Amino acid sequence: MKPQLFTQARIIDPSRGMDEIGGLLIADGKFLACGRSALNQGAPDSAEVIDCRGKAIFPGLVDTRVFIGEPGSEYRETIASASEAAAAGGVTSIVMMPDTDPIIDDVALVEFVRRTARDTAKVRVFPAAAITKGMAGTDLTEMALLKAAGAVAFTEGRNTIASAQTMRRALTYARDFDGLLVCETNDPTLGASGVMNEGLSASWLGLSGSPREAEVIPLDRDLRLA
Repeated sequence: MKPQLFTQARIIDPSRGMDEIGGLLIADGKFLACGRSALNQGAPDSAEVIDCRGKAIFPGLVDTRVFIGEPGSEYRETIASASEAAAAGGVTSIVMMPDTDPIIDDVALVEFVRRTARDTAKVRVFPAAAITKGMAGTDLTEMALLKAAGAVAFTEGRNTIASAQTMRRALTYARDFDGLLVCETNDPTLGASGVMNEGLSASWLGLSGSPREAEVIPLDRDLRLA
């Protein structure tokens, strides 16, 4: 494959603090020059030059909260189709939430996600597992075993764990094996009916508002427990 020089693109490389108009020279599957230096260096005689004016080149994005229909609702979306959509948007890694049917709360389901992603996905798919069985907010899952099987984090997805005792037990358990808990903070008794932030705008629009305390109270609780 002949070398390619992408020119006049916005080059973003967080690892080097780079955000500038420049180029990217690729040959033999390797980046040879990046940024202004690529433009100054120029293209090899045989290179294909691609004008990227108005476009950006950056490392693949990571989406850490993706809800996918498979397993259970494949008619809506599969791991394969979700990965295609991610790749089309420049997302190269996704963390899959456990809100499926059945809930991803045991080792077999974590292994299913990893196996299906390996065989069908166009991007990297990392499964997150539920904190509690069936995401019911009561009995903890075998988080240590789930992590060993490949779960990268533990979450209740769109749900908030109502019980402070359950949350405390989950944090204590996760500490023993360096597990990562990702928690939704929204008190359903305060914010369940809200469709936007409570305030003048909600009143003018005639929409039900959710008070900030709906998020602040469970967030404060979880931080204190941690």
